[in-house]
Amino acid sequence: MFKFLGKLSDIVASLAVAAIVIITILAVFMRWLLNDPLMWSEEVLIICYIWLVMIGAASAAGKRMHVSIDAITSLFPEKVQLAIAVITHIMAIIALSIFGYLGYELSIIAEDKITPIIGVSYYYIDLSVPIGASIMVLFSIQHLLEDMSKLIKGDKPCQ
Repeated sequence: MFKFLGKLSDIVASLAVAAIVIITILAVFMRWLLNDPLMWSEEVLIICYIWLVMIGAASAAGKRMHVSIDAITSLFPEKVQLAIAVITHIMAIIALSIFGYLGYELSIIAEDKITPIIGVSYYYIDLSVPIGASIMVLFSIQHLLEDMSKLIKGDKPCQ
């Protein structure tokens, strides 16, 4: 399941990046060369950016690529590093669960709000928050289980 989520989040984030690049090039071409701007491009780009941020963050979380400052923790023995990682994963699961819940509440509140040009409900835009947070929670659970297993077995921590 985690491999599937990892590949799916990679694909969605890649599609969002591709859409951003293509729409930006097209919008510049239409505006400056044909003098006929694309009125919808800004709204679509904003939607793509929002989804890219949330799904891209989930993709990075799945690969343990989020920025961390380990200057202090790297000074500790490996078992202590693993214990700190386990605590960090638990804190991330709690924080991301709250973030996802609040994002869902936001999407419900924004259901009646519609984008002015393309007419998309903000529900679908704001839904990126609980979806991205849920994927990050699942990856955090995966990493928690892996690190707990390593802590019990005495293996080296994942970097």
